[in-house]
Amino acid sequence: MRAKNQITVPEPVVAALDAKPDDTLVFEADVEEPGVIRVRLLPRSFAGALTGTYGSTAEVTRFLDEEHADWG
Repeated sequence: MRAKNQITVPEPVVAALDAKPDDTLVFEADVEEPGVIRVRLLPRSFAGALTGTYGSTAEVTRFLDEEHADWG
């Protein structure tokens, strides 16, 4: 584990997932199995499919900042 919680995915895992550069990996923890993480490859057709649905990145960021500010 590196600073900013970055990891290097071992080559056998990359090969098993058939992962390619810019693919999105989903890491899932299971409370029933502490210390066990499942890694899934997000289907390539899903990645970015909803981009812009809730506005631009700037609009979403502004909304979230406003919501956080209201929390006190």
